[in-house]
Amino acid sequence: MEIKENRCVVLKKNGTFAEIPNRNYTVGQTVTLSGSAVRRSLSLAACLAVVCLAGVGHHLYVTPASYIYMDINPSVRLDLNCFERVINVVPLNEDAEKLLADITIPKGKAEDCMNAIVSVCREQDYLNENNTDIEVSVRTDNAKLETAVENTSESIAEENLEVSVYQIDESENESAIEHHISARRLRAVRAYTEQFGGTLDENLKQLQSLTSDEIYQKIKEARSAASAQEQTIPQKPTQRTANTAPSAPTSSTEKSETTVAPNTQTTEKPFAQTETPAQNQSDTQSSESTQTAKPTQTPKPAPNHQLSGQRLAAIRAYTEQFGGTLEENAQQLQGVSSSEIYRMIQEAQNEQSDDTSEQAVSEP
Repeated sequence: MEIKENRCVVLKKNGTFAEIPNRNYTVGQTVTLSGSAVRRSLSLAACLAVVCLAGVGHHLYVTPASYIYMDINPSVRLDLNCFERVINVVPLNEDAEKLLADITIPKGKAEDCMNAIVSVCREQDYLNENNTDIEVSVRTDNAKLETAVENTSESIAEENLEVSVYQIDESENESAIEHHISARRLRAVRAYTEQFGGTLDENLKQLQSLTSDEIYQKIKEARSAASAQEQTIPQKPTQRTANTAPSAPTSSTEKSETTVAPNTQTTEKPFAQTETPAQNQSDTQSSESTQTAKPTQTPKPAPNHQLSGQRLAAIRAYTEQFGGTLEENAQQLQGVSSSEIYRMIQEAQNEQSDDTSEQAVSEP
């Protein structure tokens, strides 16, 4: 027999142990147990086991293990437990708070919650012919849940919507939760920080009044300005005096105009060498052919995200028009809708058409 405070353990004749209340027993003492005492001990042990299991089960049920962000504006976050059940629907901006104040999203399967959010956004006109973009960002280690989200996104995309699915890592998820923002908002502010400098916290405060689309627009304008500045080569006018020897002999095709006045220094202003539109076009085509001499490849999109068929087609068209790789352009065009991408392509094609027309008219 072993005594533990007010309980003691006894060895039964059949070789099993039983725990009974200590009624001033001593070690080595032989006691007679009634069947009811043994049953009470077993019942108590079973109850304790049930309580422990229930506590562990409740903890697992209410603890988030995976996260799904849906960015439509409104932006919401779905918290899921290890059983792949949605336990919380968290609004991440003012529009989402208004949306969830009026309706209740049923908790349960991720697919049902995602479809319910899309339906409500359609009813509230957040999704319409002018806004068809949905970004879904997933943080999970559950392959089954990941597949379910991808299948649901593909199903939603069939409703004339453009759905992009992104996989985010633990650090991105923690940062989004810490700042109470969506994954798309986090990507936008990080891109802004890379473009303009500063810290993430500083830019989050500075950009509070701007939407994610407006942030991406600022980044786009800055990149376009920087690209235009790189392509523009300033030309400084040159003057030569009669007392200064020219740096190189004048070719037969160059002409100059000399102005002579009494008691004044003779200056010579060279005429700018002119090129015909055909020469400009030839030089441009030669430069373009030199830059695009690499073998054509179709790189796969970045591994951390997947694109819908419509989105992929838009980025491919952009790549064919402006160059670069599919992966680079997919990253650069984050936050730009597919309709906006096609508009940019159309504008570039119209400009090329106008340039061609002007060159044809100016030819003798």
